[in-house]
Amino acid sequence: MIHGNALKSNHMLPLCVMAFLAAVTVCAINPAIAEPPESAPYAVEIEWDEAIQGPLPRWRDGGTPELIPDQAMHPYTIRFAATEDAPTSGLIASPPEYAPSDGVIFRYSTSTWPTVVTDCVAALTGDPAHDEIAYVVVQSASQQASAESQFAAAGADLSKVEFIITPNNSIWLRDYGPHFIWQNGAQAIVDSHYYPTRPLDNFIPTVLADDFFVMPSYDIGLYYSGGNFQPGPDRSGFVTSLINQDNSGFGEAYIAELYQVYQGIDALTIFPRLPSAVDGTGHIDMWFYLVDDDTAIISEFIPGSHSTAISVTNNAAAFMENELGFEVIRVPDSNSGGTSGIHYTYTNAFRVNDRIFIPTYGEGNPSHLARDGEAFAGWQAAAPEAEIIPINCYSIIPAAGAIHCIVMQVPRYTGMIPSAHVVSPDGGERLMGGRNHEVQWVATDDEAVTSVDLYLSLDGGATYPQMIADDEVDDGFFTWFVPMQTGSDEAMVKVVAHDGDANDDEASSESGFSIVHTQRHVYDFTSGAGVDKWGWGHQTANWSGLNGVRRPAEAGSEIDTLQADAYTKIAHSDANGSDFDPNRYHAPNPFNGRESTHIFEFMIDEDPSLLVDIEILWEGYGDACLQMELYVWDYVEGQWCDGAGQCGENRYMDNQAANRDATLSGHIQSEFERYLDVDGMLTVLLYAERPSQESMHDYISVTALQAYDGDYHGDGVLDLFDFGSFVGCFSGPDGGITFGCDAGDLDSDADVDFADFAMFQRMFDGG
Repeated sequence: MIHGNALKSNHMLPLCVMAFLAAVTVCAINPAIAEPPESAPYAVEIEWDEAIQGPLPRWRDGGTPELIPDQAMHPYTIRFAATEDAPTSGLIASPPEYAPSDGVIFRYSTSTWPTVVTDCVAALTGDPAHDEIAYVVVQSASQQASAESQFAAAGADLSKVEFIITPNNSIWLRDYGPHFIWQNGAQAIVDSHYYPTRPLDNFIPTVLADDFFVMPSYDIGLYYSGGNFQPGPDRSGFVTSLINQDNSGFGEAYIAELYQVYQGIDALTIFPRLPSAVDGTGHIDMWFYLVDDDTAIISEFIPGSHSTAISVTNNAAAFMENELGFEVIRVPDSNSGGTSGIHYTYTNAFRVNDRIFIPTYGEGNPSHLARDGEAFAGWQAAAPEAEIIPINCYSIIPAAGAIHCIVMQVPRYTGMIPSAHVVSPDGGERLMGGRNHEVQWVATDDEAVTSVDLYLSLDGGATYPQMIADDEVDDGFFTWFVPMQTGSDEAMVKVVAHDGDANDDEASSESGFSIVHTQRHVYDFTSGAGVDKWGWGHQTANWSGLNGVRRPAEAGSEIDTLQADAYTKIAHSDANGSDFDPNRYHAPNPFNGRESTHIFEFMIDEDPSLLVDIEILWEGYGDACLQMELYVWDYVEGQWCDGAGQCGENRYMDNQAANRDATLSGHIQSEFERYLDVDGMLTVLLYAERPSQESMHDYISVTALQAYDGDYHGDGVLDLFDFGSFVGCFSGPDGGITFGCDAGDLDSDADVDFADFAMFQRMFDGG
């Protein structure tokens, strides 16, 4: 999530930088290529042509914010101590970079420092004594062919190179992710926000999680680059004050909460950042690196360097030694002078098990050879057990980054047996008997998980007598037909993961969930548009226009007046192409820096006292990997909330940032009267918290679940009298509902038919 003005205004930059940015600005659209092909797997933004326009630098388009004048010049630590519900289940942990690695992700392009990437890949894979994999992201098959040729010529072992073909914008893979985590010992991915003008990069973590590594991914809703985050020992993490500037709408308590919930960081240390005159990124990896649990490498600026840079790094070294007990090794650092100078850092390195790859510059300019030697000696002193591998970075460093900036280590699983975790249902849900639910899990092994079995418990995990599925492929998902059990409020799901060595591990839902008998009423725009359900759009100036305002003035036009047939377009989940798919409501582009905002309202017929669940579902995405957020209006709080007790900005039901259709969903499971007015009005907000970019809407619905147990006569017994009443209401296919028979329409399709009969019979038979 991007807050404040860090990315909403232009910042003063040196003339040479401004000239460079003018040459590489990504805002211009070539009309000839504006509309992507129909077969595009997701909305393809205009591809940056590096061969023509040159590589994108590491600093952001528009420049890094200048230092806050009163920024603290000494490090300090913040902690999250509250107990709010986490958006993910399981124990979350961020592996340090010095933890065991399975391999390294790179991005390769023939137009963007290919020699630097090639040198790294060759050094990583060429030694037969090592087994690490190079995962290489490329734009196309032709780029892969070029990479294979160049890698082989440099001595790489191509059997240890795996290519991932997907659209991308730049080489700076460390910054746009993915951020790997452990979730109860199994692997998952966290996705933070990256530069909005590089939407293809911003989407890479989701693509890798969904399409390549096949593991859960979680949108943290926080703007930070991977180069400005280093996890350390004992659930600690280290960033610079850029985290505050880039998320100026967040207090530090909320930043600490997000890092704790998503990254498993209990203590986050914030260092002051270097001034822009020295470093154009503000990232910690330009002057700081954790070598292991006890050792840190920190830059030592040569005499005559910027005084603030000297103070920042000297204070950091003292803090790490005196406050946290690290051994600190200093390596030389220099900036060649002025705001247009080049920052020749030696901390921008990366570790892969017992090898450390460090940047050097002497091959490009012999005047750096002496400091190359000092840095090499410093690294050897910091990690005497490791092999130090120099990589020539003279060509890439003018873009404000070296080799740490262009890689991401993939953690290695070191357990002897698989590790599994149930993602959903993980506890507290209310699942409707006779309906499908998608069971989700994640399992990790040192080789591969060959299959999984799924089981159901109805007694809080004491026993698991029912098999849901066996010998399933480990793809993380299984569509489960939930049985019509009665009185099950302690249901749990167990997953058992097997590997090829006959090892297995099992994991269960963290707490019980309910299986309930319900009548289901789906409210969507297939009927009643503009009568008992409405859509209003399309923008607000910022969150202040929404704060405590149910009907913001700037989001007050019915969407059918904004785009012809908008109601028809959001009535069905049928868009599968790009922004220009005719089955999608493409919201107007917000003007004057405003933010895409839509209000959807539904008149709910059910009595709130009889409801057991209200599910809100939206399908679509925001332009350029824009984060979309789902809220519901709380009439008691007079505020936008998450439906579960938290209200205000960023306390959303769900969020996602994508370049292709994805779903946002949320559930209200108690205090329904808070969210329905006296007439039954439910109000939903879809908010995109970034200016001047539109949102795409494919489908929205509200599903109300009302308790139903088949007991027509209310005598507490499901017997032949109830069965007879149901049969009397049976009208068959396309027969409709006769008077007084609404209760028999179990699947809410306006017909008491064979589907309802099957559901009733399962209830009558006890499930």
